[in-house]
Amino acid sequence: MCFSYAINFSANALQSKLQLGDVGSLDIQLPWETPTAEAAVREPGYFISGFDRPLMPVVTVTNAREQYALTAMRWGLVPHWCKSQEQSQELSLYGLNARAETLDEKPLFRDAWKSQPCLVPLSGFFEWQSVGKRKQPYYIYSSDQSPLLIAGVFAVWLDTQTGEEMKSYSIITTEANALMSEIHNVKKRMPVILGSDDAKAYLRSDVETRAALLKPCEESVISAHPVGTWLNAVKAQRNVSQALLPIEKDFPQTLF
Repeated sequence: MCFSYAINFSANALQSKLQLGDVGSLDIQLPWETPTAEAAVREPGYFISGFDRPLMPVVTVTNAREQYALTAMRWGLVPHWCKSQEQSQELSLYGLNARAETLDEKPLFRDAWKSQPCLVPLSGFFEWQSVGKRKQPYYIYSSDQSPLLIAGVFAVWLDTQTGEEMKSYSIITTEANALMSEIHNVKKRMPVILGSDDAKAYLRSDVETRAALLKPCEESVISAHPVGTWLNAVKAQRNVSQALLPIEKDFPQTLF
């Protein structure tokens, strides 16, 4: 699964990765580059936990499938049929990740999957390797250091208690490739990572076409290294640049 990630790329890097010059424009104002802008977050995130329900930038496309936008959404999908704030809190925790295999079956994701695809841009994500009774965290990122584009779905929920609309999203996961099977060696899952062409097709296509794209990426697309086991402490200040630093393996018999 994927419950934490980093986001510290530049607007130019995201624009280049999406390669949107010939198919539409993306209005990018990343908050750490434009600190006065009203946007998703105010500074780069080095370790962002979905359990904090953060507000993050997400790429969407208009109904005409022609114009792209970077929209602030809450991580942890809350479906349109949610009845209360209390229910939204519970559903959002189940809505952090959506399994590719059951998107069209689960009520939580079914409607969003039909017509509301999105891309979640990130610099890299974290997963844990089980080593006996211990856990070794790894940071996984693009081999060419560009932003990763993750397949997602989003929903819009109207909070009838406040009259406010909330946009929220979920990251889609699939079975792990060989590299991720070694790292995420218990559940053996990974986010759906899309290349530039597939990412654009995912946003602009019908359900059948999108479904065919929900598969593990090639191993060569991503790289990984172990990071400090201090990240295992939930109460630690984990959102710091040191979270991304490679280390010597803390435990024996781990990958690499």
